[in-house]
Amino acid sequence: MTNLTSPLAQVLIALLGAVGMLLFALWQPNYLLLSLPLLVGTLGALAMYQYPPAMVALLIVTYGVGLDIQLDGGMLSGSGGATATLGAALVKVVPFALAGLLAIRYGISDAVNWPFLAYTIIATLSIVILPIGRIVSNAEMIRSFVGSTAPFVLAFALAPRRTWTLIIRGTAFVPLISAGVSLLTTVAGLYPAFDTLGRFQGMHTAPFLAGFCSTAIFAATTEYLRGFRLTWLIIGALDLAVLLATQARAPLGAVIIFVLAVFLLSDRKTFPLKRKVDLAMGGGVLGMLVLSPVIAFALQRFMNQGADTSGRDLMWPYFIDAIQARPLFGYGLGAGKLLVNPDDPLIKLLGSTAAHNEYLRLSVDGGIFGCALIFISLILWVWVGTRRIAPGERLILRAGLVGWLVHSGFDNTLIATTSVIMFVFFAAVLARARVEAKMVPQASAERGRHHHRHRRAVGVG
Repeated sequence: MTNLTSPLAQVLIALLGAVGMLLFALWQPNYLLLSLPLLVGTLGALAMYQYPPAMVALLIVTYGVGLDIQLDGGMLSGSGGATATLGAALVKVVPFALAGLLAIRYGISDAVNWPFLAYTIIATLSIVILPIGRIVSNAEMIRSFVGSTAPFVLAFALAPRRTWTLIIRGTAFVPLISAGVSLLTTVAGLYPAFDTLGRFQGMHTAPFLAGFCSTAIFAATTEYLRGFRLTWLIIGALDLAVLLATQARAPLGAVIIFVLAVFLLSDRKTFPLKRKVDLAMGGGVLGMLVLSPVIAFALQRFMNQGADTSGRDLMWPYFIDAIQARPLFGYGLGAGKLLVNPDDPLIKLLGSTAAHNEYLRLSVDGGIFGCALIFISLILWVWVGTRRIAPGERLILRAGLVGWLVHSGFDNTLIATTSVIMFVFFAAVLARARVEAKMVPQASAERGRHHHRHRRAVGVG
């Protein structure tokens, strides 16, 4: 894991670049102004190559401030759909940029990226055998492929343990960044922290923020079980408070499944019984008291509104009819997003064309075959990848996956930006575990060499 050039060579390259820019500015000052964004971007890329944590921070902040939401109807939106398109592109480009930077600097992982492979197969089928033009164009299919694979591209890269740890810990702060910044924008009158239904939305929408909270709680639990530091327990509690304030039920259900699985299925070495009792009897009571306002706020919606306020009962028939028409291979990658006519009066009333069910959406995209292939690839990626890692992290990833699979029956969990943070977290935990597994033999060998030198020094053996 070395740099491509020596520090001296990097300094010389920077000096030559600065001299070249100065000469160019004297020769053609107008063209320099036109090329300035490219030059600044290049310098930024070089800086992030030298210091990868800066790119990780950019990823976390990009999703924390809801850049795509703010460019699409938020405080940064402009006229027309250009800014919305820019926002959607930026949030999908950032994980590719981080993966590319890490791969160039540290190398490419030899672990099989099953979800990326599954999407590649479906995209190939979409081009070769499916009537793309009937619903979705080739360009839209390519955009859908890029967006669908963005959550998994980081799994191709290698990096040191500290980089993966920074990513894991950063995901725990995404909803807290969103909540904190939104309080400032509310005071400034730029973007409201609560939506028109009274739900807390931060810098996102309430469902999106809730999705980020699920991953954040997974990440905080991961770090808590590695050292039982109170800090991570507090961060997890804050993430839970934000989740409750969103009044989103499906993400909360996923978190409940996750917490119960970790609490009930962890062994004494992973999560000692004494800590469970202390947490349940002491921290649980205190937590209930501290979180009681947001718990009451969440219950207000759960108890006063019907079983489904997102229009799933009205939306799902569109997708079921489409699946019945082409059950095996579907209509092509990206078709699920374009199946419903946004100008339909009923759809306008609902305010969304989303299926709110990932199994239905993917069955429209790739048919029953494609849907099964994607979910099997995800299960395979996590289950196989966690076979030889620490028991605590194995339980966290598997419990998180089960909760996510349940959540996917009630939301679009693979096309939203929440999926990027979710599976970036999964990829980071798996990658860190592989790095740590390689460090154990190296440490043992170093101890053996030290012991052998000591025995020789004292004349033993």
